[in-house]
Amino acid sequence: MNNDLNSLGIYCHVPFCVKKCDYCDFPSFGNPDDSAVKRYFKALQEEIKVFSKNNSGKAIPVADTIYFGGGTPSAVNPEYIRQTLELLRKVFSVSAAVEQTIEINPGTLTLEKAKRYRDMGFNRVSLGLQAWQDVLLKSLGRIHRQQDFIDSMGYLKAAGFKNISVDVMYGLPGQRVEDVIETLAALMEFSPTHLSCYSLILEEGTPMTRREAQGEITLPSEDEERLMHWAVDGYLKTQGYEHYEISSYARPGYESRHNLKYWEMVPYLGFGLGAHGFFNGTRYGNTPDLNEYCSVIERKQNPGVYEPALTEDQIMSDWMLLGLRKLGGIDDQVFQKRFGKSFIKVYAKTIDGLINEGLLVREGSILRLTDHGQNFGNQVFMAFL
Repeated sequence: MNNDLNSLGIYCHVPFCVKKCDYCDFPSFGNPDDSAVKRYFKALQEEIKVFSKNNSGKAIPVADTIYFGGGTPSAVNPEYIRQTLELLRKVFSVSAAVEQTIEINPGTLTLEKAKRYRDMGFNRVSLGLQAWQDVLLKSLGRIHRQQDFIDSMGYLKAAGFKNISVDVMYGLPGQRVEDVIETLAALMEFSPTHLSCYSLILEEGTPMTRREAQGEITLPSEDEERLMHWAVDGYLKTQGYEHYEISSYARPGYESRHNLKYWEMVPYLGFGLGAHGFFNGTRYGNTPDLNEYCSVIERKQNPGVYEPALTEDQIMSDWMLLGLRKLGGIDDQVFQKRFGKSFIKVYAKTIDGLINEGLLVREGSILRLTDHGQNFGNQVFMAFL
């Protein structure tokens, strides 16, 4: 499952939706006008061209994952996606075995669109369900209902998609453990190859955060949320899914190769509004302001803010805290191959402390979270900073 350090992931952000969900704080915009979409994609494609021009003659790894996320990529005219993809293939060397993912939301897909995505070479879809119950979808401010999800699954299968990931949320206002299991049980009828299951986090400035502050909604307690996490874990394991990353489950061989790049510190480029990248040992993030993003590129400037190049100590620290998100853990032999030293020695005191607290377990050269450690993941990760 280890990504090759000599490979590259490419992420393109599509910041448009039919309507912004009530919990979302991503850089995205509901109901955009055509001129804004046109201007944005022109800027996005220009950003890709400028990167290519600035790095001509340099050895750029072969791209083996391409991911169009959002927002809702399926909310815009597929022609914009096709043109951007064509440009990526023109300026980058792309592996014949590329994993090419597009995020889709129910209520924005037709059979014709699904077929067009297949024709463009997309071989993986991430479909945003969140919950099976219409009442919960409505409370989240989603535009779709259960039937839209059923229709979307039908279109994707008719278009020939085999690798379909579904997003599920728990910890929603008014949600019970039984609702979460009902959602998963309903999904088994469609046999998704991958599930992203994560808890609702209320972010500042969102409509849901305001509703909670005003006492209109109440979230499940931390204990109830934990029960939901373990109910998901137990149920999906009985259905043959492997829990390979804190919020990700997959049929064997269907792990998200693109997302694993983030946890394994393999180089990836982010293009578009608010996109982030990690390349040549440096992290960068693009501005999340739509007008600023387009204006900066139109002035032939770079929309990215670059952090200072990471020191080896920082890269090792990030490698530890990101890698421990994987439930299979991290391997000291891989660490030694990359850094020429052993994490067991470098982080001896931290590791021993976390093992004594029952949060980590060591099996030979492998270090991984215990079940107890999953409940306190952030505490474990921050210990390596």
